[in-house]
Amino acid sequence: MNDRKNNLRLYAASATSVMLAVTAESHASPGDGAPTLPIGSSELLNVGGGLIFVVLAIIVLGIVYARTQGLRAGTNGVINVIATQALGPKERIAIIEIADQQLLIGMTASSVRTLHVFEHPVAITPEEPASFSGRLKKFMRSDDE
Repeated sequence: MNDRKNNLRLYAASATSVMLAVTAESHASPGDGAPTLPIGSSELLNVGGGLIFVVLAIIVLGIVYARTQGLRAGTNGVINVIATQALGPKERIAIIEIADQQLLIGMTASSVRTLHVFEHPVAITPEEPASFSGRLKKFMRSDDE
């Protein structure tokens, strides 16, 4: 039994020394004995440059998307959405204009129904989209009160 334990200890010691020697050789450079880096400076520049390119592309595409949103609202189609209001997660009401007539419609996930047909057009003043700073000021004023 002791021979078996001694053999196992001998095998473990030799395996450990082999692993240490292989690890030391893989990290040593041939000239000065200093460990080498697994990644070079050129790879870091490539990755950094790619990251900067992706971030700039996201910013540019976001600006283009924000500027083209105003172009969509100005379309002169047959059906114009005048106003919408969410009533729940999947329920909405909307005032739409079709052929110079305004309708109040209710929309759910499974149906769309006409709720009211207006005899006289509803006068709605167009609101400018609030900027972030304007919304923040409004929020801060509501907390102070």
